[in-house]
Amino acid sequence: MKRTSMVLAATVVAGLLSAGTASASDWTMSYLPLPPGGSGTARVAGTNGAGGYAGTSDGKLITWDGGTFADHGIPAGYTSVEAVDENASGSVLGNAVFYSEGSRYPNKHAFAFENGGFRFLGKVPGYHSTQALGANDRGDVVGTVFNDIRYGSTAAFWPSGDREHPVKLDVPPLLTPVDIDQDGTILLNEQFGGTWLWKDGVLRRLVLPEGLRESRGIAIRNGKVLASTQLGDRLWTAFDSSEQVPGNMYTMALNGSGLVTGWVSPRTPTVWSSGGPVAALPSPGSAYGTVVGDNGEIAGTLEGGGNDGIPVVWRRGQAASGKSGLPETA
Repeated sequence: MKRTSMVLAATVVAGLLSAGTASASDWTMSYLPLPPGGSGTARVAGTNGAGGYAGTSDGKLITWDGGTFADHGIPAGYTSVEAVDENASGSVLGNAVFYSEGSRYPNKHAFAFENGGFRFLGKVPGYHSTQALGANDRGDVVGTVFNDIRYGSTAAFWPSGDREHPVKLDVPPLLTPVDIDQDGTILLNEQFGGTWLWKDGVLRRLVLPEGLRESRGIAIRNGKVLASTQLGDRLWTAFDSSEQVPGNMYTMALNGSGLVTGWVSPRTPTVWSSGGPVAALPSPGSAYGTVVGDNGEIAGTLEGGGNDGIPVVWRRGQAASGKSGLPETA
């Protein structure tokens, strides 16, 4: 009965695909295992590009490798953890959350989880909180620093060789970092404006097609940039050259070769690469892709059935490892 329901749900989803969206029949989906005794939900936030993933479950840091999970908990003195990114070496970037006495607004302390331990990133003098937003494979980190999040934040950079001594990024105050590329190029969004690239002290704005005035950067990888606009998402292959993502796809991540994942309404997980059609990933219900590894694997979230936030992985051209049925807690 359960299997019949899942097949029916998948059929319904396929029938709701927007025009121009094909079915990705050569992809398979499997579930990532979850810690016992929790809510049965999790979110995947990063990948090492070689089958390893990082995320959170019940506010705790979780990593997956080889079909098994490791629960790393929450650092002492903090209330929860946000997973942000993971690089090729398996270093997981995140933020530990805490609340000052009497405050309803969170403070954060950025960390890299490496060699089995939480390594907190240094603070900028004069700022109480640090928030990591992205890392590259050589270990550079970009993020923000702030004292009271209600009054905004300031862009900051942690170089791989000295993450104990971050520096404020020399950019206008209305620019907020989003991600960092392998060569150190930082992706930033301007409040009520466009998307910018910063490299070695030089700022360049992404050139928008005629008729577009605003864009919001989503991700950067090997010189390619994903950003949303009021007329849909676009992929830039250079700061002055972009193409529309077809099929009304909402994009969330891309890898070094330009493979993109996300979803189309109503929450159908999708995959796309430049010049091709948007294709629907197999799913028993509402879902969306959140990360893409350089090995071509996609991880994301399955929704519905009272369990919003079931972590899953899609693989192409081979049977997915792990169980193909409903997820089980170990």
